[in-house]
Amino acid sequence: MSIAKFSVNNSVLINMLMIVVFIVGIYTMIEIPKEEMPAVDFGSFIIIVMYPGVSSAEMEQLVIQKIEEEIADIDNIDYIESTATEGRATVYVVFEPDADIDKAENDLRSELDKVRDLPGDAEDPLMIRLNMREVNEMCAVVIGGDFSGNAIREISEDLRDGFLDIEYVSKVSIHGTREREIWIEGDANKLDEYGLSLNDLQNVVNMRNMNVPGGTVKFGRVEFIVRTVGEFEDTQEINDLVIRMDANGRAIRIQDVATVKDTLEERAIISKLDGNPSVTLFVYKKADGNIIKVMKDISKYVENFKKDVPGLEATIRNDGSIDVKNSVNTLGTSAFFGVILVFISLFVFLGWRNALFAAFGIPFSFLLTFILMQYFDVTMNTLTLFGLVLVLGMIVDDAIIVLENVHRYVEQGMSTKEAAIKGTQEIMWPVIAAVSTTAAAFVPMLMMQGMMGKFMRVFPIVVSLALLASLFESLVILPSHIADFSKPVTPENKKPHKIHDALVKKYKRAIKFVLRHRFLFVLTVITALILSIMTIVFRLVPFEFFPAQTPKTIILRLQTPIGTNLDVTNGVVSNIEEYISTMKEREDIEAVVTTVGMMARNHRWDTKTNNAQLRIDLIDDLTFSHDQIKNSIRSFLKGLPGLYTYQFAKPNQGPPTGNDVEIRVKGDNLERLEYIGNIIKDELANIPGVADIEDSFIPGKKEVQIVPKHEKLAVYGLTVSQIAGLVRTASYGSTISQYRGKGTDEYDIVLRLQEDQIDDLNNLENLKIRTIKGDLIALKDLAEFEIISGLSQINHRNKKRIITVTGNNSFYQADNKTKKRTTDEVVQILMGSKITGEQGTLSNFQQRFPGYQLEFGGVAEEQRKSYNSLFLAFGVALLLIFTILAAQFKSYVQPFIVMMTIPFSLIGVIVGLLVTGLPASLNSLVAVVALAGVVVNDSLVLVDFVNRERERGVDRWNSLINAGALRLRPIILTSVTTIFGLMPMMLSTAEAVADWKPMAVSIAFGLAFATILTLFLIPVIYSLIDSFFGKIGITRFKTHMSYKECVDCDE
Repeated sequence: MSIAKFSVNNSVLINMLMIVVFIVGIYTMIEIPKEEMPAVDFGSFIIIVMYPGVSSAEMEQLVIQKIEEEIADIDNIDYIESTATEGRATVYVVFEPDADIDKAENDLRSELDKVRDLPGDAEDPLMIRLNMREVNEMCAVVIGGDFSGNAIREISEDLRDGFLDIEYVSKVSIHGTREREIWIEGDANKLDEYGLSLNDLQNVVNMRNMNVPGGTVKFGRVEFIVRTVGEFEDTQEINDLVIRMDANGRAIRIQDVATVKDTLEERAIISKLDGNPSVTLFVYKKADGNIIKVMKDISKYVENFKKDVPGLEATIRNDGSIDVKNSVNTLGTSAFFGVILVFISLFVFLGWRNALFAAFGIPFSFLLTFILMQYFDVTMNTLTLFGLVLVLGMIVDDAIIVLENVHRYVEQGMSTKEAAIKGTQEIMWPVIAAVSTTAAAFVPMLMMQGMMGKFMRVFPIVVSLALLASLFESLVILPSHIADFSKPVTPENKKPHKIHDALVKKYKRAIKFVLRHRFLFVLTVITALILSIMTIVFRLVPFEFFPAQTPKTIILRLQTPIGTNLDVTNGVVSNIEEYISTMKEREDIEAVVTTVGMMARNHRWDTKTNNAQLRIDLIDDLTFSHDQIKNSIRSFLKGLPGLYTYQFAKPNQGPPTGNDVEIRVKGDNLERLEYIGNIIKDELANIPGVADIEDSFIPGKKEVQIVPKHEKLAVYGLTVSQIAGLVRTASYGSTISQYRGKGTDEYDIVLRLQEDQIDDLNNLENLKIRTIKGDLIALKDLAEFEIISGLSQINHRNKKRIITVTGNNSFYQADNKTKKRTTDEVVQILMGSKITGEQGTLSNFQQRFPGYQLEFGGVAEEQRKSYNSLFLAFGVALLLIFTILAAQFKSYVQPFIVMMTIPFSLIGVIVGLLVTGLPASLNSLVAVVALAGVVVNDSLVLVDFVNRERERGVDRWNSLINAGALRLRPIILTSVTTIFGLMPMMLSTAEAVADWKPMAVSIAFGLAFATILTLFLIPVIYSLIDSFFGKIGITRFKTHMSYKECVDCDE
């Protein structure tokens, strides 16, 4: 029994199946996790090792190099980037796209465990697996008010604990609070007076501050637990702690030589909102959470929390659910109007009843797609919604083909049941082939590499699932509905199709003219294709890899001179905040969230006292442009005292593609790298439209190098580590124990010297350390002291030192026009063009700087990866399409005829971009790949009908004319429905669809041109190839007369 016959004969089962899909699908649509972007796993890890007070050069030698050596041999590593800064080592490990990331994570942890010889005072390596949810917070909750440091910390922690109790909140990080600490600040003069050292204080605290279990004892019949209690219950006990007795028998206590403070840790970060002190809590979502629902719960909790804490100010910033709701609403509106337009086009050609049959397939296919998405771990996000809107018109194509064929038999007088069975059976394999070719164009996109490939992965999955769902509906559900609800056509109720008949008449006249002048027609089409390609070559259509839309946020990263303390940096930032609050563009600014002491760079936090970052949130309806606001701030920054460098950065939206311009130079000599970096910066500065130029070479703080006298150390029984430990304790402070008091929370006890006693080199040289014999000796007698200049950070890539120069593309004036600089143009200006032979300003780099390597990263690198894999995907798609067509036609030649529309559809793509003024982009290229599967569908069915006519003995020319006239309605309908389905998106001005508009325009215009080519070019190509094979006798058809010999052709 055929599928169609089973469907028609089991209508109750089919209807129940449909009801189940609707119920389960609606439930799934409500419950499916929703988020702004796909939760892409970056396939990368960050390893962080903290070692406070250690220079970048030492971090490179003691930490970075050891970790790099240990992990370098792990399989499938793409590259390793490392950064050594003062007190911090960061290793960024990126794996190949096809690597098993779970296995990679285990391998990486295993190798890290083998790194045994890291410095003892360094913290254990912290490894973080990166994905979109780890680096993009769901929201930021900013709180403030007139509270003490301890109070605001406790409030923040209570708020964090409350957030973590909300379902689907994964983690909360707090920026801007300080932990409680107990400081023991030694007085160097008093220590010298009593013959004590800092180590003496550390030893006595450690020996006293402990609770020691002593087992159990029995007193008679009762058993007691024995415990020696020595932990401090209050800070006065620390003050009263006896260090030793003096010569007169008087106790020397901690309070005699040091000051004990119950205080807060030194401030490392200052968080502000609109210039006022604040604390920021970044909230992250679990994978299976619905961001809209979770944010409702967070907003409700914040409001209730504020009522319980009088005077607390709390506001939610960077609410990710807003963009999700906007995307859902915008794309939902596009889908709604798309359905309306599709229904109208179907109604005009097929009548309201058949239009309803076809349109019914849209919600059914969508709901079935939602059900299937769960099994592929796909959430509802901007990309999946766009995929559904994109196929909105496509998913009725197979239903249209079936309906039109069934409708044709009904009009011939068949019963609806017989017509449903015969019409569906006859067209089933062409329909399966048509859907398969469309899916075959999308599925190879799974092969795309790079970050864009990972980001785009969900797109072909959703599209393919929707096409599969529509195929099921058209072959299983639709025949039953046609048989049950269609009306048979009788002479009395048969209505003339005036529009259709008029179109057929005009088409026959046009196709006969084209067939008579087929060589001229082919020449014209080829010329049009060449002209279209030339518009790309001569950049009449600009190209942007991933066109940056105007975000609602401006990110300003800045640095004061290296070594600047946190308070001075905060002063510089306060001047910027004050300017922003008074500039004329202030009306467009909603809020300014500032972090001093830290900034985000490439999804990694860079913590230094001279770093700062301002997040400037904008209102929806701007009076001033994005660039006007930035240029106003730039004008103020240029003359700002105390500012070392700044850069406007892109917020974390979509896949991370790096900087617009990113140039890496590898080499060994840091001075030479700095020199080369300055040359590259100068070259970039000479290119109009390149802004925010900076490099990774940052001069470091002055270093005091302590060179031990090893013979003296041996004499006094001391070690280098003891010297280093004393210096670290005196200058930076060392955690020597924990303090609980009468509570359960533990706080660090930090030992250090008073700050004003370690403020010059002389103080450092006169620090005392106890020898093995118990005597005190100054450090100046044990080591040489030297002040040198160091580096703030040292960068590696694959174990080699590098310098990275970055910049952003911006607008510039040329030929009295405002233009946007592109990454491709920058690369061509610097490196020249192989096509034109033009030399670039850095074409001779290898000759000028032998032994140093130059490579482009950021957008250029992602472009290369994406293009290579996309071209591979296009090749695989063409092969799959050819295979499907060859199987369908049982021919090696006819698939070439059908696929001739693919290259010529490029004409429509170029015209569409020119008409709309949109740049060509990666999305446009993806659209071209997608078009390969879409445009062949009409050609497939047309050629199939030509073959049927030929097998009935009809001559070549009448077969082509008759098949074109017969398939005119479904060909126009399938194209019009797809174009109409995309039209609301093409016309929309909403930000939510701006990223995807080039793809929608490319597919719509490409399909429109391909439809015309299907109706005219395919018959022409068919006739030319059939004529050739007819002459050499390689054909299965019998009739091969010339057009002039065709008696009926011009009638």
